[in-house]
Amino acid sequence: MQVQFNTRIILPSVYRSEKDGKPKAYLSTTVFSPQKYNLTPTAGVMPVEQIQAVLEQCADNAQEVEIQFVEQQTKFGTQMQIFQC
Repeated sequence: MQVQFNTRIILPSVYRSEKDGKPKAYLSTTVFSPQKYNLTPTAGVMPVEQIQAVLEQCADNAQEVEIQFVEQQTKFGTQMQIFQC
């Protein structure tokens, strides 16, 4: 089975909070019309922690980043599972 990734340049945004005394970061981006997508770093080409750190840094510095992702619909809306950035 072969998986094909989509590629897109995005401008991520980050919302930070604490849950049970642990810091938590929620990532998202707005694309096209505008439509908001939740971003989920997923193990693949890069480690999850590295993807998370790159997206958070780009969000903090208002920098665009190119990602490779798969799109899926969840109960919380459309989500991009990111495998590389």
